[in-house]
Amino acid sequence: MIKPIPGNSHRFFCLVLVLLTAGLSAHAAAEPCDPEESKWVPTRYYPAGAAVFHKGSWYESRELHEGMEPGITFDWKKLNSVPDCQGRKQKLDQPRTEGEGKGSQTGDGQKTGKSKRGETASGMCVRPDPWLFSRSYTVGSLATHGGQIWEAIRETNGDMPGMNKPPRWKVVEDHCALKGQ
Repeated sequence: MIKPIPGNSHRFFCLVLVLLTAGLSAHAAAEPCDPEESKWVPTRYYPAGAAVFHKGSWYESRELHEGMEPGITFDWKKLNSVPDCQGRKQKLDQPRTEGEGKGSQTGDGQKTGKSKRGETASGMCVRPDPWLFSRSYTVGSLATHGGQIWEAIRETNGDMPGMNKPPRWKVVEDHCALKGQ
């Protein structure tokens, strides 16, 4: 004869069933990435964890970068299976500039014009720190390099000012630290 399950055990059993059902439905809801929607585009920024399909294989970005081809550089890790794209929201940044409406647009996506930076509220001039290969820079960050002051127009990791296509830096011509040079 089968004995009835006591009240507390019955609740525990129901809770376990609910949790198992929720876990299975979440796994079943996961959608693999579509190769057409996840093609690698050289002009996009890929943050760490972004997945792309390139030349018949799937890759995952190790860090923030732009223009690094999957399968050739250390910036990408080859995946053994199709990733779950629903679980990773792709944030694929396009090149940006700061200060909309200042200067004119050039063919390479940069704004022309001058940025005046460096003065504190009290009128003191603060010279930006030297550019460092090991540092990450966000849009609007300033650095000195090669006797000039540079402003990041895109997020950048180790990209030397004045050296990349598409450019990641623009020269700041009207910085207070440059007066008298």
